[in-house]
Amino acid sequence: MIGRPVRAWAAVIVFLGLAATAIQLGLWQLSRADEKQAMIDLRIGRQTPVALGGPESPWKNGIAAQDLDQQRVVLTGKWLHSSSIALDNRAWEGRAGVHVLTPLVLPDSSRVWVNRGWMPKPPGVNQVAIPAAADGTRLEGLALASVMKRIELGKQAPGQGADNVWQNFGWQASQQRIGDDRVWPVIVWQITETSDGLLRRLPEVGDDVSKHLGYAMQWFLICLACLFFAFRLRPRRPKTTTSSLN
Repeated sequence: MIGRPVRAWAAVIVFLGLAATAIQLGLWQLSRADEKQAMIDLRIGRQTPVALGGPESPWKNGIAAQDLDQQRVVLTGKWLHSSSIALDNRAWEGRAGVHVLTPLVLPDSSRVWVNRGWMPKPPGVNQVAIPAAADGTRLEGLALASVMKRIELGKQAPGQGADNVWQNFGWQASQQRIGDDRVWPVIVWQITETSDGLLRRLPEVGDDVSKHLGYAMQWFLICLACLFFAFRLRPRRPKTTTSSLN
């Protein structure tokens, strides 16, 4: 039979483990709050549109995606419709479909991938007809550093074969597809409405920083509760009795 001190130490270890887990989750919620607040501040601070590929903002080697993340941009140029791709398994209000990405040749001959919008697609189709858009139109968009990753549902790697439906976007494969290395390291989500029939909606940055802070506080309180129970359940030394001579 397991002695009482052994059971007590086992309970202490369990509660200490729970306390460690709770504090890790609390710190993770704090980091999520910091990330969202930083993204909100970045988007607010980069509202003034920048004309990519123009005289004031030409493409240059070594530009980092974070330098343009959440930046409002203005685009003009010529579409490379033959290089368009459709990113599969992107839902819109419960409907299955794809996001259409088309490279745009900017005035300085650099390229930028533009997420033109969403369209429906039947399941199991690896080649879709992507609607064209007019060249030379002034477009506004939001540059995002995210490459729009999703869980792979098939074995086809990005850029393999003649199919224009990809499971995920890959920079190396996309660069090979357009045959140029002067590519801006962001995906621009188109804001301007055009008559191509695609549906557009910017990724929202949830204004729920306080929610993450609240979750963090809950986890820290749980950690304190676990430490309290670990302290109360700790084995105690048996009291010693002393006898006195009368």
